[in-house]
Amino acid sequence: MKYLSNPIILLIFTCHIVFAETIIIVNSQSLNQNLIDYISNELKSQGRVIDEEMKQNITDRLIELEILTDVAAKEGITSDTKFLSKIELTYMEMAYTEYLKKYLKEHPISNEDIEMAYTNFKKQFNEQEYKGQHILVKTKNEAKNLIIKIKKGSDFSELAKSFSIDKASAEKGGDLDWFRLEDMVESFAKEVKGLQKNELSDVFQTQFGWHIFKLIEKKPLMPPELSEIKKRLEDDLKKRKLRDHIKELRRNAEISN
Repeated sequence: MKYLSNPIILLIFTCHIVFAETIIIVNSQSLNQNLIDYISNELKSQGRVIDEEMKQNITDRLIELEILTDVAAKEGITSDTKFLSKIELTYMEMAYTEYLKKYLKEHPISNEDIEMAYTNFKKQFNEQEYKGQHILVKTKNEAKNLIIKIKKGSDFSELAKSFSIDKASAEKGGDLDWFRLEDMVESFAKEVKGLQKNELSDVFQTQFGWHIFKLIEKKPLMPPELSEIKKRLEDDLKKRKLRDHIKELRRNAEISN
């Protein structure tokens, strides 16, 4: 069953931890109510309905796990070094995750922290939008011949309509709507970034073919509103807080070879 495939939950099953009230005994091993309660709560957090049928499914699965765990132990699987190492690693990862959750709960990110991060974000925000025309052809020679014509006075729009294989923009005389560099492939963005208004690029290649681009205009983008990026800023602050705390713990730890 999918809801019992999580290795953390399986670890709890296989370690024979004694919790509370025993409800079933399987091959002299106790299954208790806390296990069922724990799984039920995990499923509830995922939006699952815990009815009597689901409870019985959980119990049946626990019985199967206990039987197979007993068989595995008798065959030496649970005492194998590799198996024990997996358990130890999972235990450490669980402890690591739960401790960091607890630390963040006790040291939450405040609204003031987020507002300060947003202020810094706006100061560093330097994105721009670009508008221009381009012609896309299959070969470098085609592109070079076209750029010679443009420099001699041929109309860029007419050449785009006649020769560009990018049909969507060709129909509009090579016009590209406003775009950000991050919206384009890296090699295209690199060529556009260095151009000034009304400047024509040299021929350049992308995976689509050979391009000629003329920058018509560029303008600064307004930074997004705080509400649009608040979650991202908060997550970044949490990651930074945890990194700093882990570094501090590591500095204070006694580590020797």
